[in-house]
Amino acid sequence: MSNATGSGRVVIVTGAGRAIARQVALDFAREGDRVVVVDMIEERAKRTAAEIEAASGTALAVACDVRDEMAVRSMVEQTIRTFGRVDVLVNAAGGYTLGRVTHELSSEDWDMVVDSNLKGIFLCCKHVIPHMMKAGGGRIINFSSNAGRTSSPALGVHYTAAKAGVLGLTRHLAREYAAQHILVNTIAPGPALVERNYEIMSAEGLEELRKDIPLGRFAEPSDLSAAVRFLAGDGARHITGATLDVNGGYVMV
Repeated sequence: MSNATGSGRVVIVTGAGRAIARQVALDFAREGDRVVVVDMIEERAKRTAAEIEAASGTALAVACDVRDEMAVRSMVEQTIRTFGRVDVLVNAAGGYTLGRVTHELSSEDWDMVVDSNLKGIFLCCKHVIPHMMKAGGGRIINFSSNAGRTSSPALGVHYTAAKAGVLGLTRHLAREYAAQHILVNTIAPGPALVERNYEIMSAEGLEELRKDIPLGRFAEPSDLSAAVRFLAGDGARHITGATLDVNGGYVMV
């Protein structure tokens, strides 16, 4: 870690060891913000933090399973000890299993996916919000999915339910903490060029999916990062409780 006394905002990004959240962390750091890189796997968190520091940015790597309240509390306390505050929380962590028809889904798979995608956001918000209240405000950006807008045959009912839950959680927090100037919004990505899609789909399946996107291409991590940073910035100061669909027209609500 370098320059713990830098002047930028303090931004926590969960799931930042890879994919979209990694890009979000890198881009915030590039703009001068101090980034807490949170990932369940310590080596992934350290790798992203090292990338930030190699580009003269400021980062703190923290290994944290967002399903574990003690781990989340510790992560937030470490952030406060290091940087003194939290200005932006980006809840991008979330696990998945390959979709099964609902009557064959195990309760263990349900718990893992719902806990990592929904309970984890609740826990991170629960422990960050008191610090934002003391500071007079903040921004929270939660990751849902186009699955939360419709459904996800590829990832299953548990993923769909968790991502729809994120939309409701966001609306509730936005109303509950508006008077404290804490703005809470959701990003709902569509199909993106990330590791997961290559893990769960064949090349033929990916091409068929691409053809279903009106803009004709998958989202790049930078497309989602730009949307997150917009919601964290001055241009979004009158936006709360909203869902920003970044999906190339794949789902229109």
